[in-house]
Amino acid sequence: MAYMSTIVIALFVLLAFLQLSHFSMLQQLTQLHLAEEERDRIWAQEIHQTTQDFFQSLPLDSSRTYRVESNVVLSIKNTSSSDDVTLVTQCSPSHLHHLVDIADLWHGPISVAVFVRGSEIATVRALMVQLRRCPNAVGDRISIHLVYVEAHVARLSGDDIIAVGDTLYERTSPVDCVAALLRLSTAKQQNYASKVPYPNNVLRNVARDNALTKFVMVVDIDMVPSASLHDHFVNFAKERNLFQLHKTHDKDVYVVPVFEARSSLTSLPSAKPDLIEHVKDHSVRPFYVTRCDKCHRHTDYKKWMDLPVNMDGMKPAYDVEWQDAWEPFYIARNSVPRYDERFKQYGFNRISNVCQLHMAGYTFHVMDTPFLVHKGFKEKGQFHAEKDVENNMNRDLYATFRRELLLRYPGTSRQCV
Repeated sequence: MAYMSTIVIALFVLLAFLQLSHFSMLQQLTQLHLAEEERDRIWAQEIHQTTQDFFQSLPLDSSRTYRVESNVVLSIKNTSSSDDVTLVTQCSPSHLHHLVDIADLWHGPISVAVFVRGSEIATVRALMVQLRRCPNAVGDRISIHLVYVEAHVARLSGDDIIAVGDTLYERTSPVDCVAALLRLSTAKQQNYASKVPYPNNVLRNVARDNALTKFVMVVDIDMVPSASLHDHFVNFAKERNLFQLHKTHDKDVYVVPVFEARSSLTSLPSAKPDLIEHVKDHSVRPFYVTRCDKCHRHTDYKKWMDLPVNMDGMKPAYDVEWQDAWEPFYIARNSVPRYDERFKQYGFNRISNVCQLHMAGYTFHVMDTPFLVHKGFKEKGQFHAEKDVENNMNRDLYATFRRELLLRYPGTSRQCV
């Protein structure tokens, strides 16, 4: 009898435990459901807030042609210390996927300005909402700024924005940011192949303005840095006390040689010995060597490759006096002259900046170890149809720009010829 009573009591206890467990699970599921509903509500609110009033509240650029939305995605790195160097770049939405490879090799802050045409606004803003919750390098190191055409914004209606589909981007957390960025790579819109002029120098300046570090390196979005470029430059700057206040007015820029690799090359070189081997087997070559040799040959690639390999750091190897058409990529203080925003589309948008550095008295130091690699060989057939027309128009603008520099720097004996 006592045995049966014990069994009955045990069954009652088990039943009570199961009921409590069931009730607890129901509570958890309810809370989870409410949390998901709240996340969805916030998601919808962030996307749907993109109304005409919101766009009109964004600041205009100096030409009053573009609306600028800074730090749509704000990196942790960008707010940590100014004693650093930011990789600065710009692109159209379909090129954002290149950030995955850049972030894999660049260990410092990254600032990117994205040119968003009217038809792309809803999709891009949906992606930005998602990227804010990235747990990896995308969220940790990348700050993104959106630049809209004012004329496109003026024609938008609320319905255009709210039309973002609920299933366009996943709302789970954590977010697969790599997959989200790669999704945009299938878009057909390219930087220059559009009736809307691509304002590359406006974008470069926006990305630079939002870099909070003392040094910047402005590169193209489809270039990747050598593996230790960021860390070695920061160490070099510390050793030379370049972050100190008394150094803020020096006129030194640090040239980083750039190469281009065959698109069939599955793994890009990340260290100088590997790079040199690829140059020898012709899978890598100096940048733009067949399209505009004089644009980069003054870097003196043979001299650079013959330097002793320094895997533990970097230092200036030799100086180069600026010569006509040379447009190197470089690291410099963020106080160097800004890019002239009149240059749009193809041609003279970077050389105009390098020319001004030369006229302003800057010295170009070629660094011994770091490098950049452009994805794919630059070939004639790859350019958009209007490239030559745009190049000729910007050549005329460049002639005007050089005459203006003579007035801006009257005491210099230097010229951009």
